[in-house]
Amino acid sequence: MKLKLLFISTLLTSALAVSQTTPVEQTTPSKIKVYTPSSSATSTSSKDNSYKWAVKTDVFGIIAGEFPIIAEYRIADKFSVEGSAGITYGFYPNDFSITSSDEGGSNYEGKAALGSAFRAAIKYYPSSDYDAIEGWSFGIQLFSKTTNRDYDVTSGDGSILLDGKKDSKTKTGASLIIGKQIFQDSNITFESFIGIGFANRTREYYNVESVYDNNTGNSVNTLKSYETKDAVPNIQFGFRIGFGN
Repeated sequence: MKLKLLFISTLLTSALAVSQTTPVEQTTPSKIKVYTPSSSATSTSSKDNSYKWAVKTDVFGIIAGEFPIIAEYRIADKFSVEGSAGITYGFYPNDFSITSSDEGGSNYEGKAALGSAFRAAIKYYPSSDYDAIEGWSFGIQLFSKTTNRDYDVTSGDGSILLDGKKDSKTKTGASLIIGKQIFQDSNITFESFIGIGFANRTREYYNVESVYDNNTGNSVNTLKSYETKDAVPNIQFGFRIGFGN
């Protein structure tokens, strides 16, 4: 019996020794590979998502008789250039600053006619939250605007002499503009601004005067032209609506 117990204990001891010396195969957890297209390898932080251009019109300008198409383009992180071209329609008379007794003669009624308007500006966007063309901006604008009025040649009294002539007023000058532009999710843009500067104003117009002819003893209707010039402060308000990308 003792021999049997000794033999069993010897076998158990040998088996334990063998199990401790047998190497155990080490396994490493498998890694999941995710395919990344080469086009997305560029860091998203380097992608420029800011707006680069906008096309707009000016609601306040339309009310004043100017119908512009305005284009703005970003040329640097904080700078943009802006250009505007449009037609004018002389809703209002050109003689707001002209007295009714201009060298005598008759003052004839006018009616709206087409003219033109051009504007150019460079704008700076100082905000650290946005790049041009979004946020607050400061800029310098140069402008030229011509408003024309036709004459009513149906009133008689020599008015037929005014046929084909225009009462024309031109303003040219420069303004400091301050504004803010915001974009909606649908790429619709809204911009409001104020411009303060000066303008040279020139008005050319015509009149019919009755001149006494000593030879015939009769009065003769004569067409005369007039020109006035002055320099005036220029204040401009704008509210623009458009789209950009």
